[in-house]
Amino acid sequence: MRLITSLQNMTGFRWSVACAVVTLMLTGMAQATEPTAEEIWTDKIKDMSAQLNIQETDRAELKKIGGSFATTYSGRRMEMYYQFPNKARFEGKISGFSGKMIYNGDKKSFNVIGISKTLDTRGQPGQKQSLLDLGIFSRDWLLTDWEAKYQKAEGNLRVFKLVQRDSTNGSHEIVWVNPKTSIIEKRISYNGDNVFQKEIHNINVKQIKPGIWIPTRIEIYNREGKMGVAQSIDNIKINEGVDGRLFEI
Repeated sequence: MRLITSLQNMTGFRWSVACAVVTLMLTGMAQATEPTAEEIWTDKIKDMSAQLNIQETDRAELKKIGGSFATTYSGRRMEMYYQFPNKARFEGKISGFSGKMIYNGDKKSFNVIGISKTLDTRGQPGQKQSLLDLGIFSRDWLLTDWEAKYQKAEGNLRVFKLVQRDSTNGSHEIVWVNPKTSIIEKRISYNGDNVFQKEIHNINVKQIKPGIWIPTRIEIYNREGKMGVAQSIDNIKINEGVDGRLFEI
């Protein structure tokens, strides 16, 4: 009240300056309330292993997202391994053939259906699979591959736009993150032309160890809102040791 009365008693230049100062103060206060990715992400997971199992699938709906994307879910079961920072391995059977994908920093190595190749994925986070794909708002990939820009609050969730670092690719993600669990409860993907591609829900979140939550079901929907696949995350082991040789390229 005193501040308002003081402003009302000012005229001319002093009034303009005072208004500008108050505006800056209020803007700063508003900005200070906006959470940062650093306040929400997790780095508590030092290593992890789990089994990914297909529970439901509709290949016709899945193919509407992309043929290569659908191929990823051709196998019924996949083993995954993670080691901090930026190391992941996925292996299983695709169309009767053993396949594996290894991600180590900016290197990607895959052997799928008899085809082996090693690629440099710097500036191409869309070519990687990481803890983010399991719904975990993970510190390492957010520092190296994705820049998280705060958008708004929606209920108890915080919405961020993930843009690709070191890249001119306009593909981006919108993620709804629970700040208490560091879980991406919903994720929407857009291509470089800002066209909606798919929507992912990470649900049935469980606390595996104190302060560490993991979603145990992932549902992926196409642009028509039809579910293409539902996948469970089972046999989860956190911080129990994973052999670093699994990630050698």
